[in-house]
Amino acid sequence: MFSIIKLILLTFAVASAMSNSAQQNDSLKFKSDKDAVKNVVERFLIAAGNYDVEAMPALFCKSANIGGASLKNGKWDTYTTTFEDFLDNIKSKENPKKYSEPVSEFTIFMEGGMLAFVKADAVLFRNGKPQSNNFDYFTLIKEDGA
Repeated sequence: MFSIIKLILLTFAVASAMSNSAQQNDSLKFKSDKDAVKNVVERFLIAAGNYDVEAMPALFCKSANIGGASLKNGKWDTYTTTFEDFLDNIKSKENPKKYSEPVSEFTIFMEGGMLAFVKADAVLFRNGKPQSNNFDYFTLIKEDGA
């Protein structure tokens, strides 16, 4: 009887250790994926603020869309455009006013290692002066492993 109990306890201990190890590996993978998502968002915000059209294509798949909404003078302004049209719009601006948008807090929801929904809480700065608090939202989709 005690042998069966010992065997059951030993089996439980081994299964529990394996489960904890798998959870730690999953947790490390999840943290690594979250760090990669943060990196992509930060790289985009830096490139966008500097109007760096050379850096942006590496961050998007060819079929990407970009949309936005902003509240100005009590009225919402929204847009949706292809990534290509977004780049063309940036290229057409003469002497654009550069800005920075450092993120103070990320909220990231991930699904199956393929999809990330990101809320980035940031303050927009122009000429070193804070202009507005922004909540930027991103949907990132892994394509071809990247």
